[in-house]
Amino acid sequence: MACNMLDSSLYRNSFSTPIMREIFDDRAIIQNILDIEAALAKTQGKMGDIPVEAADEIVKKAKVENLNVPRIEEGIIRVGHSLVPILKEFQGVCDKNYGEYVHMGATTQDIIDTAFMMSIKRGCEVIYKNMLETEQLMMDMAKKYRDTIMAGRSHTQQALPITFGFKVAVWVSEHRRNIERLEQCMVRCFAGEMGGAVGTMAGFGKDGLMVSDRTIEELDLIVPDISWHTSRDRIAEICTTLTIIAYSYGKMGNELAKLQMTEIAEVAEGFVKGSVGSSTMPHKRNPNSLEALQMLARLVKGDTESAIESMFCEHERDGALWKIEWKAVPEVVILVGTSSAKAKNVFANLTVNAAKMRENLDIQRGLMQSEGIMLALGKKIGKQTAHSSVYQICMDTFEQHADFCEMLLKNDIVAKNMTREEIQKILDPEDYTGHAGEIVDRVLAATANARTKYNK
Repeated sequence: MACNMLDSSLYRNSFSTPIMREIFDDRAIIQNILDIEAALAKTQGKMGDIPVEAADEIVKKAKVENLNVPRIEEGIIRVGHSLVPILKEFQGVCDKNYGEYVHMGATTQDIIDTAFMMSIKRGCEVIYKNMLETEQLMMDMAKKYRDTIMAGRSHTQQALPITFGFKVAVWVSEHRRNIERLEQCMVRCFAGEMGGAVGTMAGFGKDGLMVSDRTIEELDLIVPDISWHTSRDRIAEICTTLTIIAYSYGKMGNELAKLQMTEIAEVAEGFVKGSVGSSTMPHKRNPNSLEALQMLARLVKGDTESAIESMFCEHERDGALWKIEWKAVPEVVILVGTSSAKAKNVFANLTVNAAKMRENLDIQRGLMQSEGIMLALGKKIGKQTAHSSVYQICMDTFEQHADFCEMLLKNDIVAKNMTREEIQKILDPEDYTGHAGEIVDRVLAATANARTKYNK
């Protein structure tokens, strides 16, 4: 039975996805370790450091299905070492005693760091793919609702009219920056490690630099210029980048959940027939995915705070802080992988109620257009005087639950300088979305252009 929400058969799909669980599964990590040992042996065989026959046998047998995983677990418990039982099990399946040449010159942290980095890289590639697909969904939504008018809100209150396309375009722009942050990680942070006991590669002999570089290249990872046993900035950068991504999704989830509130009802996450919102209230349609995006962001932040502690690693090796990453970093990648998958699903199935958006614009009976009235009046009597006059009219309108147009016309200053027709035209929110549509166009054009750059 599982004792972790990431693996719980009951609840795991709220916190993880099948593909992310597979990437960080014990067998996947062991296979990564075998792939690293095979790459090292292959390199050393080509360079004459170990017999070619030994290298060939090591590469041939480097399959997790050849190993007894339960016996490895027993060995780790017995000897208290994270890698030696795996190496002994692997050595035992190699014929002609060729297993003696496994792990020549490497150190445990080389293998563990590189094994985790291989899975981190794969996990981030899944996240990146999800993000690109979500970006396209968001772009399509911003274009579709470019001119769909709704209430813009500040400090939770109605402010001025915007369009839903404009709102989504703000998210598109932020999401694009997050994609670029992840792209930068992908070209800078996914480094392998093959430095030997203290990073000097002494155990690899006179050709140590070449052994290290070629082994890491074989694994399709970045070759570092120096060992990073106690330089954990790459891991910290990956985690903080993923945290920003998760928080962006969490912010979107929070705002969409607010817009789904019964009293607002401007959007709703996709509803699957048969879904149950409450065990006692049959009418409920809860924003489950939108709430999940908020929950996942907060969990990611906690794990990232833990992972960053490893940046205090001391001297040339430090197990006390390094091992924090073993738990925290895979969880960061898994949780953000789940967040990116849920965000994609949200934007693929979001329901937009344009009629309700338009209806909500009239809740304050014209007060939302106070800025337009104040500016138009200000051109005739001065901005500061106009602001003072319109402010008092607004306060009276609000307190009396009155119609703003009628209250304006009752004011001598307004009546003397503006006609009913002028006021009614300004009070039409359809004519006061500024350059929202053009801004949406600009964001979409810039995003479309940026989407082509990384793969060039």
